[in-house]
Amino acid sequence: MGKLILVRHGHTPLNRPGDDERLRSWLNVPLDDQGKAEAVRTAEMLTKYAIDIIYCSDLRRARQTAEVVRRRVKASVVATNELRPWNLGAFGGQRVKEILPFLNLLNQRPDLPAPSGESFYQFYGRYSHRLSELLNLADSTNGCVLAVTHVRNLLAAATIIEGGDRTKVPVKGGPSTGTISIVEKIEGRWRILREDGQEIVQQTKFPSEDAAVVQTEAAAPELVSAGHCTMNAISPGLRKTARRDRFPSGPQSLL
Repeated sequence: MGKLILVRHGHTPLNRPGDDERLRSWLNVPLDDQGKAEAVRTAEMLTKYAIDIIYCSDLRRARQTAEVVRRRVKASVVATNELRPWNLGAFGGQRVKEILPFLNLLNQRPDLPAPSGESFYQFYGRYSHRLSELLNLADSTNGCVLAVTHVRNLLAAATIIEGGDRTKVPVKGGPSTGTISIVEKIEGRWRILREDGQEIVQQTKFPSEDAAVVQTEAAAPELVSAGHCTMNAISPGLRKTARRDRFPSGPQSLL
């Protein structure tokens, strides 16, 4: 019986701290210098594992990370779009602090698609299917299967692997860029921990999340009742609400 190793890709230019943090989503952004250095460190740490194969998201930041690891551990790489993060569509590239109420709404309404994107349930179904296949593969080998993916996927992984409630997947507090997480069977059950032994999930919701959702629903009820949302449906007044809101800590775990 082997292990499944999950790695978050390295740092990118959009992983900026503070008010300039931008949503990565499906944007095909590359690693920056910090991310490249993280990938090298991660690859070195992975040399102690017998890695049979590497799977990765087909987005550039994950592929770059996987390639650095491949050169170090000498395993082949398979890229797949099923390891991509939640597709938040038109919100990709925007400052997180300005769209936080809308992101909170999408978390509260998991069947509601993002504008030009997918709903949380669509993301969860796509990713859980691939993660289950990776677990089966790891279960049938004596070595390790490695997957390079994104923080939203890592936050969902604990729920998928340990049979939790998909409506309670946390929205922040996930592992930082370049972090390694280990999935292995303990007493017959798959368990996931970061390599440093800490829990994957550190916090389960945004500060002031409930208040933000109430504001969003009150300002734009059509966003919910129509079952979909578009950028045109977001009124100027609601945009001002998003800009006006301030939260004590940035949502570093959103993609």
